Amino acid sequence: MKKVLVLALSLFLVLFSLPVQATNTNASNTMFTVAFTGDHVSPDVINQIEQAGGTIVATYEKVGALQFRGPSSLMKSLKGIKSVQAVSPSFMLQLPKTSMVEFNDTQAVSTEDADLYEMYQWDIKQVTNDGASYDLETGNHNVVVGIIDSGVSSTHPDLQANFLGGRNYVPAGGFSGTDPTETGDETDYEDRNGHGSHVAGTIAGNGRILGVAPNVGYKAYRVFGAEGGSPTAAIAAAMIDAVDDGVDVISMSLGGFAMMGQYTWTDPVTGETFKLGNDVADRAIYKRAVKYANDHGVTVVVAAGNDELNATKKKEVTDFMNAQYGPEGYKFVGAGFGVPSSVPGVITVSATGPDYSLASYSNYGAGFIDVTAPGGDYQRYPEADYHLDMNLSAYIGTGYVWMAGTSMATPKVSAVAALIIAKHGNIGPVKVAQMIEKTAIDIGPNGKDIYFGKGIVNAYNALR
Repeated sequence: MKKVLVLALSLFLVLFSLPVQATNTNASNTMFTVAFTGDHVSPDVINQIEQAGGTIVATYEKVGALQFRGPSSLMKSLKGIKSVQAVSPSFMLQLPKTSMVEFNDTQAVSTEDADLYEMYQWDIKQVTNDGASYDLETGNHNVVVGIIDSGVSSTHPDLQANFLGGRNYVPAGGFSGTDPTETGDETDYEDRNGHGSHVAGTIAGNGRILGVAPNVGYKAYRVFGAEGGSPTAAIAAAMIDAVDDGVDVISMSLGGFAMMGQYTWTDPVTGETFKLGNDVADRAIYKRAVKYANDHGVTVVVAAGNDELNATKKKEVTDFMNAQYGPEGYKFVGAGFGVPSSVPGVITVSATGPDYSLASYSNYGAGFIDVTAPGGDYQRYPEADYHLDMNLSAYIGTGYVWMAGTSMATPKVSAVAALIIAKHGNIGPVKVAQMIEKTAIDIGPNGKDIYFGKGIVNAYNALR
């Protein structure tokens, strides 16, 4: 049974509770994904969609996909086209459910460099052996981490020195089609959510806070708006662009689920049920993007998720999916699994609390978790200082917040991967992963276990 955290209303407390995936079921606003058989978006398919009254939301040439809004009947007609591999309702991947507490700066004794690191960043100290790894390697701008997230607060004093630019994938109106602040500007990488800035500070923060790699370069690929949802095709397109931009590591603190088995969706307006089986466009697109990254020497690091699930127990995942998405017209029968966390070629990261135990929210599973890292926890709530067990990093504007989640663990592993590359050159994703696992500290049962994989990542060990 999932644990429930009851939080009182407070000026200093906010809890994000975003679903792992969500799909709009408004008839005029339902979004569908088309995956083509190659990396070419067919103009004939675009014409057919528009002639049927549909609207193209976005096209992604590099991954051979597009998104459209229109009548569900188009799924049938499009499936008969030779160039179409799959078409299905768009599954929106979400930022994992993340607890957040605002930072009260009145406790800080100064505003000098690294003062907040010294006072509060126990998580960074765990990974760096109390800063000892900084004497071995801190990174440089010849090594770049691509952060696929909600963007970045590019003028934050702790984030700006290592920021090397970015791209935006959120279309005009946002993916919901209702956000007037979204203009579709490709250079609009400014964070509206705060999650991406927190991740960037964990990797490359350099100021009052410190990241694990405080001199490494990073780029922000904004796939999430303020509401936090993004379709797989946009995320995959960001991955491809990041590779083409020359990043060495891709960090993705996001995730969702897919299905091997029977998969149906019922249009909430027409009542018609569509049997989709394994014909899920999103999974095919993700596999392409991860393979493209690996083939080009890019290490991909992803979050395990925050649903307290044993991700290798397929029925448990399937039951979770039905409970979450049944009200939206979905029914799943078969084996559920995480994406991109279960896609071959990624490093999947669980989260620990300050006492090295598995965080109360973290997903886990045999053969699913590769390594773990501090993500913080909130089990001591409502004790006055419970938030000190969470992770402090940058936020929107010039501020800081405490957060807890596998989203906070993942960038620590990404940063260690970047440090390994800074020291040894880009030795390839397989060897980078092997070095991370080999130098991790085994904190569970001997060897690779279901909770921590090979152990908790350690920058100092990886650089010695």
